[in-house]
This record gives sequence, structure tokens and C-alpha cells, in this order.
Amino acid sequence: MGWSLEERRGRVVDAAVQLAADRGLEHVTLRAAADVAGMSWDTARESFYDHADLLRAVSVEVTGRNVPVEAVGLTGGRTFAEGALDVALRFWEVLTAHRDLQLVSYEISVTALRRTALRPLVVGQQADQRALAERVLTGFAAENGVVWDRPVAEVARFVATFLDGLTTAWLVDADEQAATEQLTLLVRVLETFVEDPA
Repeated sequence: MGWSLEERRGRVVDAAVQLAADRGLEHVTLRAAADVAGMSWDTARESFYDHADLLRAVSVEVTGRNVPVEAVGLTGGRTFAEGALDVALRFWEVLTAHRDLQLVSYEISVTALRRTALRPLVVGQQADQRALAERVLTGFAAENGVVWDRPVAEVARFVATFLDGLTTAWLVDADEQAATEQLTLLVRVLETFVEDPA
């Protein structure tokens, strides 16, 4: 086949993500992903340095698929609380649209924490989550005239940590009502970080 390196990697990563979503991360090997992608082992092997390289690519892909920010509108309601809750619920809807991908993300974190060579994966995941939270918080503030009373990076770290815990709880109990109640509490806390919320 006349695939470029980027196309070969993309096909194998897509196949690996599907394998992880369907059967679990422990079933993701370069050979298995190549087979699902309809590619020879030799061709796939030329596209990745090793298994860790494949898992790094899978991690980046899963993080990108989990929350496309473009899918979350940042315009709020009449008050800070109404607007922030509206955005939080839309964000949550997008975040939890694919439970299987959230589970893959969790598996990547656990695997990376157990293997020293893969630790940068989980560090990267955390950095990506905080950067995403910062983008949403900055965009929401700009759209709605909100001024945070502390560095937005500090607020973003808090939000990302909260959502990480909430997502793990949701993976266990799938309780949407409890998640909504927790998001409402998050908004109440965020309101205390705003200069003169309207």
C-alpha cells in the first residue's frame, strides 16, 4: 500500500483505540492493532518505535476525542451561576458521551503509573486536562464578562481535579443525577472565585 507514515500511524492508532475501547488496554499490542487496521506487522512496526510509542499515540488520540472544546458552547445565562451551570452540563454531556473512551483514559493512567517508562503519559494527560479546563474557563470569562479573582491556571487545576474524580465516580455508578448535583456544587464554589459575580 502507498500509505504515508502519518497515514500508517493514524490507521494503527485508530485500530488500537477501538481495541482498547472494545476489549481493554491490555489487549492493545502493535501486532493486534496492525491486524485490525488491515496492515502487515512489518509495515506497522516501521511506523512505531515500540509498544510505548503506540500507547503514547493512543493516549493523545483518546484525550482529543474525549472533549472537543468546539462542541461546548461557552455563552452563559443571565447570572454567573446559571451560565456556568449551563456550560458545565454541556461540557459533561460531551465528556461522558463515550464511556468506553473514558475507561480507556483511566486504564492508560493506571498503566502509566505502574510502568516508569510510561509515566510521562499520565503527566501529559494531567497537563492536557488542565489546559482544556483553562481554555474553557478563559473562553467563558471572555464571553460572559467574568473576572477571576486568582490566576486562571489555579482555577483550571481545581476544575480538572474535580472533573477527574467525578468522572471516575461516574464510571463506577453511572449516576447522572448525582453527577448533576456535583456539578451544581462545583459552580457554587467557582462563584466564590469570581470578582463581583452578577
